[in-house]
Amino acid sequence: MNPALALAVYTLASTASQAFGNLSAETISPTLKRMEYAVRGQVVNAADKISLQLAKDPHRDYPFDHIVYTNIGNPHSVGQKELTWPRQVLALAELPDEAGIDHPDAKRLFPPDAIRRAREIKIGLGNAGTGAYSHSKGARLFREDVAHFIEKRDDGVFSEPDDIFLTNGASAAIETMLKAMIADPSCGVMIPMPQYPIYSAILDLYNGKKVPYFLNEENCWEITMTELERSLEEAKEAGVNIVGFVLINPGNPTGQVLSKRAVQDVVEFCSEHKLVLLSDEVYQENVYGDTSFYSSKRAAHDCGLLGKNGVQLVSFHSVSKGVFGECGRRGGYMELVGFDQTVKDHLYKLVSSNLCSAVSGQIMVSLMVRGPSPEDESFASHEEEKKRIFDSLKHRAEFVQKGLDDIDGISCQPAQGAMYCFPSVDLPDGAKKEAKQRGFSPDTLYALSLLERTGICVVPASGFGQREGRYGFRTTFLPSEEELEIALSAIRQHHEEFCMKYSI
Repeated sequence: MNPALALAVYTLASTASQAFGNLSAETISPTLKRMEYAVRGQVVNAADKISLQLAKDPHRDYPFDHIVYTNIGNPHSVGQKELTWPRQVLALAELPDEAGIDHPDAKRLFPPDAIRRAREIKIGLGNAGTGAYSHSKGARLFREDVAHFIEKRDDGVFSEPDDIFLTNGASAAIETMLKAMIADPSCGVMIPMPQYPIYSAILDLYNGKKVPYFLNEENCWEITMTELERSLEEAKEAGVNIVGFVLINPGNPTGQVLSKRAVQDVVEFCSEHKLVLLSDEVYQENVYGDTSFYSSKRAAHDCGLLGKNGVQLVSFHSVSKGVFGECGRRGGYMELVGFDQTVKDHLYKLVSSNLCSAVSGQIMVSLMVRGPSPEDESFASHEEEKKRIFDSLKHRAEFVQKGLDDIDGISCQPAQGAMYCFPSVDLPDGAKKEAKQRGFSPDTLYALSLLERTGICVVPASGFGQREGRYGFRTTFLPSEEELEIALSAIRQHHEEFCMKYSI
């Protein structure tokens, strides 16, 4: 064959293979196609494109010079400062001994307690360093730190280090549990509406059923037992095998902090109906109101449900939230309560298939749950840094909630905890009609308009689930107070212009 012709045939065959290969839009998993994750969905994709355009040409025809990303709880990306002591310890733990803890200048550059803790971590890792795989549940030393933290938080309720799994953030732990729980397509999990969309996304991916229970917005997003019973019975009548229940406390996206009685009601409900309780507690340090955080495990203890035939409970926590905000470290944990050894062995087998979570994330978990002791050199400065961040978050939570609630046509419940406000927005009929014609939700139309007019990137409330006829968005209050003040003014102006445009 002519060499040129042979090359042409090869090129054509290669192109055809790429176009019609085994993996295509037609052959890819249908559950993956159905899966949605709104926090990084359509509006965020549009924001990223605009951000790239502005980076290439700052003088493009936009009425702003940068994107204000309030779509996700990613504190360091919008200016929150790193806590000094954890970063010092982590740096020393990562460095070779001769360049770190044993370097002649180490004591000049680092406080003594950071050096001591880094040395302890290195010993806990078996002197293998952070570049080696750890135990699949996480290094024993760090799991013991987590167990002691839980016991202290819950006033002495026992925690077993062997029942703690260190994970790549809370998200990986949530996926592990849902993967194990969805045995077939009839299995369903009760999830709050609104909910953090990792739950709906993973349930869709593993072909499980979403069983929504609605939170009461008019009463600060409370949970009512009447609504739980309604949701349960309707799902059962539809043939759903309900295997689990998701509780998010403090709430995401709703920001409520549940009372002790409310948490106890949920624990008793799960025990009565033999549901695995998945307790998402990643915002347990982000509590700004008068109601203190009360863990599901403490509630189970106080209700006498930690023993045999009590409740099966998995709680999640993460270094991404609180005042650490170390999202990129991918550090988190889950604690198993009430499971027999066979189940725990299967879960261990599942996490072992990923070998281990990121060791630097494991270290950060340890540093989050066990900071400097009161007698340590860094204690005062570390506590002061944490307090400064917390006080600012508390102030911004109230500032943004009141600022949104003060806009005609927007209603926003108090942000008692977490990092978000979740306002309801009244939209004119013209906007609803336009959204229907364009094939997406009215609050997606609103969020895209807000982005294009102001550069503010929020998440449409429809991505979290809500009652029919409600519209709104979720926004963080993580940017600086100065930027938030500008943003609130821009949101007010945009809302007036949007309503005027679509009321004609």
